[in-house]
Amino acid sequence: MEPVRRLGIVRLSAVGDVVHALPLAMGLRRAYPEARITWVAQEGPARLLVGHPAIDEVLVFPRRGGLRAWWRFLRELRARRFDAVVDPQGNAKSGAVALLSGAPVRAGLSLRDCKEWVNALCSNRRGPRARGPHGVERAWAAGARLGVGAGPDAWGLHATDAERDAWRARARAAGCDPDAPILALALTDPRDARAWPLDLLGEAAAAAAGEGWQVVLNGPAARTAEARAVRARAPGACDLTGRDDLRGLLAQFLDMAGRPGNVLLASDGGPAHLAAAAGLPVVCLAGPQDPRRTGPRGGVALTAWEGLSCAPCRARTCRVEPADPPCMRRIGVARVLASLRTAAGRGRPARRSDAR
Repeated sequence: MEPVRRLGIVRLSAVGDVVHALPLAMGLRRAYPEARITWVAQEGPARLLVGHPAIDEVLVFPRRGGLRAWWRFLRELRARRFDAVVDPQGNAKSGAVALLSGAPVRAGLSLRDCKEWVNALCSNRRGPRARGPHGVERAWAAGARLGVGAGPDAWGLHATDAERDAWRARARAAGCDPDAPILALALTDPRDARAWPLDLLGEAAAAAAGEGWQVVLNGPAARTAEARAVRARAPGACDLTGRDDLRGLLAQFLDMAGRPGNVLLASDGGPAHLAAAAGLPVVCLAGPQDPRRTGPRGGVALTAWEGLSCAPCRARTCRVEPADPPCMRRIGVARVLASLRTAAGRGRPARRSDAR
């Protein structure tokens, strides 16, 4: 293969999947220290890559804007004149981007690892079968033909001092001491089959507050109703829904990871993967999904679908009980609290007055 001076990574979305491709990016940087590496990603997860040590440039793939935005993106893509691109995503859209880049070397997944078979038609350097089902292992398999088929879980995530200071200011404004033990709850759409029922979430929040954790509620502005429901059971919870973005959440997790006693409770989604990569202890409510395939890399993953004929599954809407998925309802509060204590590395968290 000719020398690689311009290298592209095509991993468009979502947040957790982009996080799972970061070790591959770090491996590519080690293998090609002089190459200019460009990551093609959608606007939301692209923010995670700003200032990343393995990435020289982020090219944003437009989800909106119509034909004009698409043609502008295509011109910018072709202008990079990639020597090689690697596609760890494995679907039709990512394959099309890799193909349209014009790169003479297009490394991708094996046919059996592709999410959509048409993706295999877009690559000319298919990797071997992934060593395991997880997204990190699939990403390494995609990079095998570029000489980076395995490596450590190195993430390279960082936040600026200003971003960390902004998180701490938000916490204090909401009544939270960022230096005392925190249980962060990542709220998700209750219609998602991976969402823990709100009554159980509120009960767990109240119990955790009683044990000395400060409870911080994270989520987009669309989750303010769920935050109110949790606060109805745990009135002292600090509501940060809608007050930060992805960079702010990263800064929070990195800052929390630097102090003992902090932990995140989340369903299997972007925040859980981001926190695990930031080094923050995580208790992931995997729900219907198999954490060996989709769970965060590290932390504690809880499932309760064993014995259900319909699970594991990756559906976003439960086909059995859409309003109250049994695999989530069966995860009890006592089990979650015990896992939080274990993940935080102590029997009981220190109370705020003891942490100063």
